[in-house]
Amino acid sequence: MNRRKIAILGFAACAAFATGIVAPLGCEATTQPGTGGDVAGAAGSGNTTNTGASSPTTSGTGAGTGEGGLINIDGGEDANNDAMMNPCGTKCGPEELCDPDHTGVDDNCNGQVDESCDCAAGQAHSCFKGDPSYINTPGCYPGSMKCTENGIWGPCVGGVHATDDQKCYVNDVAGCHPISAVPFQDVNLKEGTGNFSDNAQSGTEVWTVTCPAGVNPCPAVGGVAPPDDFKPLQSGEYTITYTKGVAGGGTESCTYPLFVGAPGLRVELEWEHDLGDDGVDLDLHVHQPNNMLPWSIDGENQDCTWSNCTITDFSSFGGPDWFNGVAPPDPVDWYLDPVFEKNTCYFAPRGKGMEWQAFGQGCHNPRLDLDNIFCDPLVLDVDDDNFCAPENVNVDYPPKNEWFRIGVHYFSSHGLNYDVHPRIKIFCNGALAADLGPAGYYVPEAPITFIPSDGQGFAGNRFWIAADVAFVDDKCGTKACVVQPVYTDPVGKAPLLIVDTAAEAPGGFGPPFPPPP
Repeated sequence: MNRRKIAILGFAACAAFATGIVAPLGCEATTQPGTGGDVAGAAGSGNTTNTGASSPTTSGTGAGTGEGGLINIDGGEDANNDAMMNPCGTKCGPEELCDPDHTGVDDNCNGQVDESCDCAAGQAHSCFKGDPSYINTPGCYPGSMKCTENGIWGPCVGGVHATDDQKCYVNDVAGCHPISAVPFQDVNLKEGTGNFSDNAQSGTEVWTVTCPAGVNPCPAVGGVAPPDDFKPLQSGEYTITYTKGVAGGGTESCTYPLFVGAPGLRVELEWEHDLGDDGVDLDLHVHQPNNMLPWSIDGENQDCTWSNCTITDFSSFGGPDWFNGVAPPDPVDWYLDPVFEKNTCYFAPRGKGMEWQAFGQGCHNPRLDLDNIFCDPLVLDVDDDNFCAPENVNVDYPPKNEWFRIGVHYFSSHGLNYDVHPRIKIFCNGALAADLGPAGYYVPEAPITFIPSDGQGFAGNRFWIAADVAFVDDKCGTKACVVQPVYTDPVGKAPLLIVDTAAEAPGGFGPPFPPPP
């Protein structure tokens, strides 16, 4: 049955958003001139070699006085002076620290992050391996770690770190190197090849992309655009493999990461889609902070969802009005960034970006960029209206120390008979802060499952109250936000699953918000 819409933690908290690019700089590092440094400015030269991993390895040589900012990084007798002076990090210490301010930091520089530190199932966090003094310096990118079923942090995956094998602080962009972008915008993948692509034979260059876990389908490279053009619709770390033909025959390849993230709060929802013209329809809901009115399937001010939070709604009758700030960093309803590319809603798929541009007020906070009802999982061109893009809600300039609540509604099965498994990813300033649905629920652990009987009609359907998220003040973004999954039974990790009629009834909001973080 088709429905009709009404009215047609990361380390990047201090991030600089260059034109169309998320720069993981965090707080700016301060530098001091050295007297015998091995690096003068940037490394004198560098060569990139493919290791088959998600990040290229770099080597560089340089000579000089160290006036470029690094103080003798040779690890010799004066190793205590090797670190860049950086207010966002500390040097290596004797032990790993588990307090909130040090979450995601390799305090003892053993190449592991927060090993044996406690966490809550479903949580995720940015993480950085090696000397913490290099956190957020150019060329250095955090990875992500997830809380395991046993309640301790798992391995730090992805990123480019200050470990001996990666030396991100060298920031060698001569060969293949990391690049970054924001969701929805076209990325020129060739920018990540440096001079490695200089001797490519004409017509032989090929890019392949491996998407982050859970991103399915993975968008194709090129399509009707240039062959090196790629449009990521979801946040996370993508792995790019570049292959070229060389003179005399044969090929050469390199691999490098593409980091995709947006400022503020971004919540992404994905689920399985049936082959064909129809499919199960889930809806993402984000509740107004510090407001405990019931959820609203059809849209009320306190609930940002399909029925009231799209560009069509804002251009016709206004949509949710949560914030009255004049301009960032205060929470603000509308903000038109003077840099065109920073208005990320302007590039939303299926023509929605053009509608935001035509309205001309910038992006609204909050907003639902895309309501995904019907799609074809076999379509890989993101510009095709049938591409299965995720639903996502954004608050570019969220308030501090106030809880948002996140939910998912099984709107309709459209008469289809297959289970779906909703997956919510919460990103704070581009860093993954929670991955909810596949893991972190039940004992023994099992994914959240919506079955066909949960969504045959428009009343009595399943509603999942998933998590609370709040941004917190932190000097350098090692604790950009806090996420607390909502359980009916914290010991058994039972999720809070109700029906939509109960969600809209008095008290349907669920348990009260936690105390302010």
